[in-house]
Amino acid sequence: MRHFIKRTVLILAVILLFCAVLAGSHLLIDEKGYVLVSFGQYTIESTLVSLVFIVAIVLCVIWLSSKVVKAIWRGVGGIATRRAKKRQQREEDAFTQSVWALINNQPDSLGYTLQLSEFPEKWRDQQLAIQAKAALHVGKKVVAREYLQQLSEPAQSKVSELWLAAEQDSQALTSLAPQAQMKKATPTELNAYVSALLQAKDWDTLQSTIEQRHKQLQWSGTQWSQFFTAYFEAILRHSDKDIHVIYGALPRALRGQSHTAYVHTCVRFGHIMVVRKELLKMLKKSQFQELATILQFANGGDIELRKAIQAQLKKQPEQTELLFCLASMANGEGDHGLAAKIFDSLSSAPWQALWQHQAEVAFAKTGQFEKAYLLLSNTHR
Repeated sequence: MRHFIKRTVLILAVILLFCAVLAGSHLLIDEKGYVLVSFGQYTIESTLVSLVFIVAIVLCVIWLSSKVVKAIWRGVGGIATRRAKKRQQREEDAFTQSVWALINNQPDSLGYTLQLSEFPEKWRDQQLAIQAKAALHVGKKVVAREYLQQLSEPAQSKVSELWLAAEQDSQALTSLAPQAQMKKATPTELNAYVSALLQAKDWDTLQSTIEQRHKQLQWSGTQWSQFFTAYFEAILRHSDKDIHVIYGALPRALRGQSHTAYVHTCVRFGHIMVVRKELLKMLKKSQFQELATILQFANGGDIELRKAIQAQLKKQPEQTELLFCLASMANGEGDHGLAAKIFDSLSSAPWQALWQHQAEVAFAKTGQFEKAYLLLSNTHR
């Protein structure tokens, strides 16, 4: 490459030297030297010196003009570049502020930030999703749906929770099903799919998915307990299915994970007789705190369990948890007067939060509304 450049420069130097000899040879013979240029009907006649001078001036003008044009072009380009950088900075600032607002759970700040500037184009889907979340926060579900529908097809499968919050269960399931039904579906995809099935109340698909894919979910014991609590309660509220049959049909591993939620749900919905044996076992093992925790939202009574609690109280009358359990059974059987008396006696003991609901019921049913109001007020403080 260097050899080629040197050779080119040498050739140009020879040509220039040749032209200079031709231009200056007339001086040796004391002649001005004339140049005649003819094209079409036009003829240009000049001395060689004048022509050289004119050519030099023309070249200078061309050179200066090119410099001016380049300077103007750089100036215009610089303004456009600065504007582009400012726009890019605004977009990045909007993205950063929105992310922090999202992390800090501040949907109001999200909406305000996005009104000021757009996200970078590569984050367009994220902006639409955040705008949908902000709209849902203020109850504008129709607006949220419009944002969600503008998402690209791959992105729509990543916002199942927003689809569900916007009451678009079918859309959430449509976007989640292809990935979740694959054998190598990730725990995150399966988790979102199960949540969508639960909200859509697709009981049969949900049950088969849980039974067949429960190992892939990789949930902790707490997560399983939360799921089964929501699952059993939703079935009792929104279907005519028997949760006792569903619980009995679960694989052994899932029955262990769902047992606590099953017992709590049965007690809450007044099916105490079904889980009476479990409650009596707790009583015999002196697991009074665990029993009280289960009975805090009991809706219904059971004579056999009540008699067993009273028998234990004769042996251990100082046990406040047993007193609370008796009050809960009394409320469930409609004996609100007895329950109110028990809670009056418990008022001198350190008050426990789990007593709150049953105490409010007892005082309200016996017309002691001031006491019920005071308890309710203390709950919200």
